[in-house]
Amino acid sequence: MFTVDMDLEKFFDTVCHSKLIEILSRTIKDGRAISLIHKYLNSGVFIGCKKE
Repeated sequence: MFTVDMDLEKFFDTVCHSKLIEILSRTIKDGRAISLIHKYLNSGVFIGCKKE
């Protein structure tokens, strides 16, 4: 058994979203799922009362 410790927090800040969507679209044929992933990647994060 293996345990992998990864910090994905910064990955999605630095990955090229359009390239990621392109690669996912090759495997995921449901356009609604791709749309949700795209919206998730483009959404901001609220920290306190401020959107970042």
